[in-house]
Amino acid sequence: METEELILRRTFALLLLKGFDGVSITDIQRDTNLSRGLLYHYFKNKEDLFIKVTEKFFIKIFDFDLSETKRLTVEGLVHYMCQRFDKINKEILDIIAANKNTNNTSIRNYHFLFYQVMQRDSTFRNHYQKTIKKERLAWEYALTNSINKNEIRNNTNTSFSAKQLFTLTDGIWFQNIFNNNNDSMIKNLKEALFHYINLLK
Repeated sequence: METEELILRRTFALLLLKGFDGVSITDIQRDTNLSRGLLYHYFKNKEDLFIKVTEKFFIKIFDFDLSETKRLTVEGLVHYMCQRFDKINKEILDIIAANKNTNNTSIRNYHFLFYQVMQRDSTFRNHYQKTIKKERLAWEYALTNSINKNEIRNNTNTSFSAKQLFTLTDGIWFQNIFNNNNDSMIKNLKEALFHYINLLK
């Protein structure tokens, strides 16, 4: 593993354990076995390091490519979203498992850290707002595609229904804070989305 990647992963593991305010450069030095000078060779300061961690473990993980979903129907988008959140969840759990000193961490720690990032990092906040808009738009496209294929009622309010489907998806994802079973989360997500879609038929 390259030194910069090592620093990012170990810092992220420490943040999962202690939160932003609980991690110092000394903690990072101790955990990486690197000198302060070498840390500052890769990152200007602690804030710069934390921003890079946010970019790697939050912004890139949640990125959403609208072009991949434009032609999907609602059923197709349900499968796409379930695969997306399954991948996100597994990626987070793999990162947690790969780091030392993470015996006491779980997906719950990631969710708590997510809220801290939202509170303190305007770049991530703005990026996440854009992601939300893209997800809602994906649901609108999917609903329109399903109407055109006579799969759901043609009087469906696509804007309102897109918001509802997004809220269901987001809510079930964040409910996962209380449940470390990824398979159960994906099953609940699929059931809830298909239940709503069946109401539109």
